Amino acid sequence: MAYISIYDATPLDEHQLTALLQPTDHYWTYCRDQIALDNLHPESEIISVFIGSTVTREIIERLPRLRLIACRSTGYNNIDMAAAREHGITVVNVPSYGERTVAEYTFALLLSLTRKLQATTQAVQAATYDQAAIMGTDLAGKTMGIIGMGRIGRHVAGIARAFGMEVLVYDPYPDETAARELSVELVSLDELAGRSDIISLHSPYTGDNHHLINDAFLSKAKSGAILINTARDELVDTRALIDALRTGRLAGAGLDVLEGEQLLKLDKELQVLNKDTLSGKTSAQSLQLDVLKRFANVIITPHNAFNTIEALERINRTTADNMIRFWYGETPNAVSAPDTRPGKLVIARHGESEWNAEGRWSGTRDVHLSEKGFHEAALLGQAVSDIQFDIAFTSQQIRTFETMSGMLDSIQQFDVPYRRDTALNERDYGEYTGLNKWQVKEKLGEDVFRHLRRDWDYPVPGGESLRMVYERAVPFYRQVILPELLSGKNVLVVSHGNAIRALVKYIEDISDEGIGGIEMLFGSILIYDVDHDGRMQHKRVAHIRTTPPNA
Repeated sequence: MAYISIYDATPLDEHQLTALLQPTDHYWTYCRDQIALDNLHPESEIISVFIGSTVTREIIERLPRLRLIACRSTGYNNIDMAAAREHGITVVNVPSYGERTVAEYTFALLLSLTRKLQATTQAVQAATYDQAAIMGTDLAGKTMGIIGMGRIGRHVAGIARAFGMEVLVYDPYPDETAARELSVELVSLDELAGRSDIISLHSPYTGDNHHLINDAFLSKAKSGAILINTARDELVDTRALIDALRTGRLAGAGLDVLEGEQLLKLDKELQVLNKDTLSGKTSAQSLQLDVLKRFANVIITPHNAFNTIEALERINRTTADNMIRFWYGETPNAVSAPDTRPGKLVIARHGESEWNAEGRWSGTRDVHLSEKGFHEAALLGQAVSDIQFDIAFTSQQIRTFETMSGMLDSIQQFDVPYRRDTALNERDYGEYTGLNKWQVKEKLGEDVFRHLRRDWDYPVPGGESLRMVYERAVPFYRQVILPELLSGKNVLVVSHGNAIRALVKYIEDISDEGIGGIEMLFGSILIYDVDHDGRMQHKRVAHIRTTPPNA
């Protein structure tokens, strides 16, 4: 008998799954919320989640008896597959349930756009309309470009042919036999962009195709084309899409998935807005959603293409079968992700601040960069221009944010999402904050001054020791930064001398006594390859030409 926890459960899910599991001796509970740390049951041996739930490493580690994650979806990029593999947990999915369902929805979006159904129904409700303003276009004779020739893509091709459309298909692994059977033409991505009146996405997200629909693709698109996305939000660069709609390059878009789609729910947006810190990525997504809603030629739906009674019954039937058969040693729909090499970890200290230039201890005080510091930020960026960053982290102090921005701007990586967190703040120097450190040295004596600045657990009146910095910086590194690295992302961390020494202590496994020999990072950048524990496997140091601050 297994203890099963079923999340994201609707009343229909509860009705269908109860009937399917009733003949077994398993015990199951339902939770209508997404999975989270505060609604876990430690006895769970199986958890089942829908696409809205993200199963993180921390969640997996809080469930010591967990043996199976049953996704009620085809996609499983909401699961930390590396953590599941490390803990011996099997992941299963529903490989086939809604090919026709999603294909039909694709044309529901398309026909709504080509026949201007939104404007037409609004005109009827207003009891006044201009026939010319609600004039549509035929699908017959148009060219549909399908990206992804899997099960859904093939059904879309069949429906398009029935409408009398010419069909082009791009797939990185083309099936020529299926293309002949469906009477479609296999083309390159560029050719599809240039010839298609309608572009419809039906490709899985692999990471390699992140923002496949971007500025470069849309610049080659046929003027007046329509984009339909019922596949994955990560395939489309929302900023590029908005620009193409604004300029008229695209005549419309039907979006059942889009970046930041969780913010379509008011309660989710309110949760984000109530947070103490708001990431640049989340802020941008919220603004982009608001802009897209204002386009009359855009239809946005809330990840609803799968949502029919019949498709949900197929999902739940397969999920129940997956869970029941697993207990008898069968895993017909097991999935696995290939080993992902951790991304690069790049650590840089902020450029010279205005107080650094005066020889004063800044600590947690907010002090801007000096003119020299802004110049150093640009040089630091150019020193790692060979690395494409996926995400960045800084402290809450403005000087690290200014350094990060200067680095990324100097190498034209303007859209890197970032997070600012107190865990990466500089050491609190307590009573010494704002004082000239050389005057403090003269007052305390060289030995005490050296212990104060470098030792592992030397007390600071009203402030923090390096050990205290370590105790906040390293858990943040392991719990927040490391999962990004393990997913293959290249991560930039811009922090302060002591916070960096704390991170280096963990990453390079330096003893309490040995940390005293690690100097502050000036004019250098640390570039690490790390293992699955976040420890150093290889280290490279890049240097810039500058002089140490007066600190």
